[in-house]
Amino acid sequence: MFRKRMARFLALISLIAATVALQACGAKKSPEESCNFVQNGEQQRVSWGAQVPVILYVDRSVPSVFYDSISRAVTEWNHRVGREVMKIGGWAVNTTGVPAQDGQNVIYMMSEWEADKSNEQARTTVYWAGDRIYEADIRIDDRNFDFSWGVDPEIDKVDMQSLMLHEFGHVMGLSHSVTPQSVMARSLPNATKRRELSVADQNSIRCEY
Repeated sequence: MFRKRMARFLALISLIAATVALQACGAKKSPEESCNFVQNGEQQRVSWGAQVPVILYVDRSVPSVFYDSISRAVTEWNHRVGREVMKIGGWAVNTTGVPAQDGQNVIYMMSEWEADKSNEQARTTVYWAGDRIYEADIRIDDRNFDFSWGVDPEIDKVDMQSLMLHEFGHVMGLSHSVTPQSVMARSLPNATKRRELSVADQNSIRCEY
């Protein structure tokens, strides 16, 4: 009787071990065309997938005069995608003003910036697991740059709406682009207005959304 029970027990353990092994050794996902997205180690596009719209909050460090520029940049992305893929959730609450991996997607205006990165107008940090993004934070460099928010950009200032359009592309998973007129171009010269997604940008984002 004891031997029968032991045999059954060992058979059950073997079955569980085999199931775990099959799950661990599951087939890898096939590589995907990048479409200008960041890709993981298996060459899968990194994105929010179906977990949209992404809700972004504005930290109190951001002057209220920039709120409309930020909102218009969100509207442009949604318009070109054809549905709501991101939205502004209002002013952030319970934040320290210091970006952190805290489960919220927040836009910060930073008065402190690394001296060796003084050419950065802004920086978006994206957190992901596998091929899915689960958090993104945006830092705007208020130490080394001045920003404008009017109908037309001001001389010697960075156009906030154009800048945010670029950073929101990173939030959604896009990388920098060398395509002319792309909002994902690596640099945005002062007084430059780049407030509409190019055809290349629209084609890229529609690969995932």
